[in-house]
Amino acid sequence: MQADQNNWSSFLYNLDKNGKIPHAILLISNYPNLLDSKINEFLEIFEHKYEIFLYDIFDKNLSKQEFLEDINKLYFSTFADSQSKIFILKNIEKTHISLLNSLLKILEDPPKSTYFLLIAKSQNLVIPTIVSRCQVFWFTEFDRQKDLKKKLDQWKKTPYNSVYAKIFSNFETAITSIAKISENDLVKFESLFNNLAKKKFEFLIFLNNILTKENALILVKMLIFYSKSIFLNKPKKNSKNSRKETFMPENFKKITKVMQSSHKFLTTLDQNENFNVQKSAFLVRLNIIL
Repeated sequence: MQADQNNWSSFLYNLDKNGKIPHAILLISNYPNLLDSKINEFLEIFEHKYEIFLYDIFDKNLSKQEFLEDINKLYFSTFADSQSKIFILKNIEKTHISLLNSLLKILEDPPKSTYFLLIAKSQNLVIPTIVSRCQVFWFTEFDRQKDLKKKLDQWKKTPYNSVYAKIFSNFETAITSIAKISENDLVKFESLFNNLAKKKFEFLIFLNNILTKENALILVKMLIFYSKSIFLNKPKKNSKNSRKETFMPENFKKITKVMQSSHKFLTTLDQNENFNVQKSAFLVRLNIIL
């Protein structure tokens, strides 16, 4: 059975309400952190009354024999009925055909109180006979952003969380970076950028004053985000500054060069080079471009 990704929340709600849990669920996404979050949401339904068996097909040490032995034991399990068994199989699309054949037989006749959570990057790479035995959910980039924004809102409510959710790939990196800069500085950064045609030098001086190795990741990512907003000619939502006096270059080459220089600068941050030299070179490039 296939389900729209937007039904995931209602799916979990109904599981919690009626207790009818499908024995096989397939979660599909290109975002590992998002999938881990969805796995945890699913596990919460069981209120910690479960035994987890986690397998990653990419694990070279994974033995088909051991995997099958673990499952076969469950057919003769002495666990209490309240103890659910949850098999999590990551990267299921990479599974060898011999193991898939065995898995198919198990999914047709699963052990009592046993549930299979299969994880894949693409449904097209999973054989149809596996898909047909699962309830399927897809999670997109939009879902990743929505999930990250929700976590950020729970951590600290700020008008910039929707932006953070777009520029960071995971919660840990986001909160570490956010802690490196004040919201007041971000407000001024955005205000100056939106008036860049008139305040180019003020913007560059401001960057020179606040840009450090510690906050470079978030500041430059914000610069790329706002540049891209202009490039795509889309208004920024959930911005603290409602006024939008956007810098519009004579052509898009300038904005493209700003983004290219910003990306290049980010790639050098992990190198053992003098940051002040890197910073000066970056600001000089921006000055020339703008």
